Amino acid sequence: MTGTEAADTHLVRWGPLRLDVEPGVYGTVVLMTVLVVALDDGIEDFAEAAQVILGPLLATFAAHLFASVLARVARQAAPPTLAELRHLTGHAAQYLVLAVVPLLVVVVGAASGLYDPEDAVDLVCWLGLAYLVVLGGVGGWRARRGVPGALVGAVAAAVLGFVVLVLRVVLEH
Repeated sequence: MTGTEAADTHLVRWGPLRLDVEPGVYGTVVLMTVLVVALDDGIEDFAEAAQVILGPLLATFAAHLFASVLARVARQAAPPTLAELRHLTGHAAQYLVLAVVPLLVVVVGAASGLYDPEDAVDLVCWLGLAYLVVLGGVGGWRARRGVPGALVGAVAAAVLGFVVLVLRVVLEH
């Protein structure tokens, strides 16, 4: 197995997209955790909701890119090439992609008036749980190559997501 094939075992392909399960899980859990804490403090308006979504994902993107470049330099004791930097940036950019659906929820709420900012953030938390279940199922399928692995992965991801949502209940009391 080549290095590229080994790296591809962690990837999920959805059409032309090649997404790594790890940033999907990490980024979603980070976002859900920040949103749960923000909901405890209250969300004043849709602009604040957008900031609470973008802030942690931008920080996670920057941290992941920085750590990846540091790890690359430590392995090869030389600065990464431009092509390597593009690859590392593309991989870290998956954290930014995670903001698309939550921001869409915020924009629809702001434009339509169908729900308030706190309801938008709450909906994003539940969508995050659903996304974790999908990622767990896909990751379990890839790890075990079948339905039992997908079910185990989905259930494990659901438990992880519920742990984050239980944090909200703990914070409220």
